[in-house]
Amino acid sequence: MSVSFGMLQQEACRAESVSYALYLHREELGRPQRSRRLMRVACTKLQLTNELIWRERRQWELEAPSYQQRSALNRERQYRDILTRNMQRQLEKQQQQRKHKLDTLADSCRATQR
Repeated sequence: MSVSFGMLQQEACRAESVSYALYLHREELGRPQRSRRLMRVACTKLQLTNELIWRERRQWELEAPSYQQRSALNRERQYRDILTRNMQRQLEKQQQQRKHKLDTLADSCRATQR
């Protein structure tokens, strides 16, 4: 299999995106507002995990994967799926909290109008 300039350029762009993602990850760790920060960190982890999975799959085009490589990829996929589910739960929880705050605020406004 020959490697074209476009493929090399794409690899370089992906490497830069991983470096930038790691930079953003470090920046997010230093920011306040814990719940937002945790969601951003989870997004960065998800991006990096997807990148790692993509690179592993890309490597398999050049050589056949070993049992250990397949096992590692399965663990990475499981981690990605768990992380995605946790992020969805966190978003749902935040939406419920916002709704509860709005309901509480509306109730207090109604009580003061009486």
